[in-house]
Amino acid sequence: MPKPPKIFDRPFVFSMGPQRAGTSWLDRYLRTRGDICLPGEVKEVFFFDRDYDRGLQHYTAHFKPQPEHDLIMEISTTSFDHPEAPQRLFDAFGKDVKLLCPLRHPVIRSYSLYLHYRRYGLVSGTLQEACKQNPHIITSSHYTKNLKRWMKFYPLKDINFVFQEELERNQHAYIKSVCKALNIPFMPAPEEAQERYNVTTFSKVGFIATAAQHGADWLRQRRLYAPINFAKAIGLKRIIFGKEKPDAQRGGVPEAEHKWLTKQLLPEVTKLEGLLGRKIKEWD
Repeated sequence: MPKPPKIFDRPFVFSMGPQRAGTSWLDRYLRTRGDICLPGEVKEVFFFDRDYDRGLQHYTAHFKPQPEHDLIMEISTTSFDHPEAPQRLFDAFGKDVKLLCPLRHPVIRSYSLYLHYRRYGLVSGTLQEACKQNPHIITSSHYTKNLKRWMKFYPLKDINFVFQEELERNQHAYIKSVCKALNIPFMPAPEEAQERYNVTTFSKVGFIATAAQHGADWLRQRRLYAPINFAKAIGLKRIIFGKEKPDAQRGGVPEAEHKWLTKQLLPEVTKLEGLLGRKIKEWD
């Protein structure tokens, strides 16, 4: 198979772990460093899962590397469990990419995703009702199944794993792990980036939240980011979706919901432990 032409003039890192695994914090930290080129105007491009048919030029246009940038990177949260994303990334970059995979204990992450979907009006009702409405709350935590799809193109040893539980427990150690994986100098997080790993809210006007989310997706697909960023700047997002509050972590999942999710996902935890050769804990 011929090697794809080199797309960027410096190392490229693709973070392919799922959402609700500390990715917003990671994006915020990396943007404070000043030595990494991340997408401009938008956090993630949604190219390898949603907009692949728009062509590679659409993807690369989101990056404006400057002389001070040592590498180029995107933190994607929707490619992890997309069936075609690994093949698409490989077709574009071949082995000329470093993979980072932020993860979180499947039970806690699925509950966090449920809260997140409720915030945006994508589901309603109890946890079990929401999982029937959108099975992705559970299936996106089937880590081993999704990782094996990536491993068809990238061996497990080339995927760098970091866990949100480590970020919560020891931020210094977490940053060191990220810097080692990316082969960049260690740099502590500035004070403004030290807290708020994941946040969530509940909108009081679900139908408006749903319409707003669909509208934002429509704008993103057309690279019309200015209206979205303006709405955030004037506080419209907070009005629609509510004030952000810390989400489920360190035992914050209600007992009944935790028990039900554990029953659904315990086999997945066991499989992941076997694949990675390490214990996966909700917290220490």
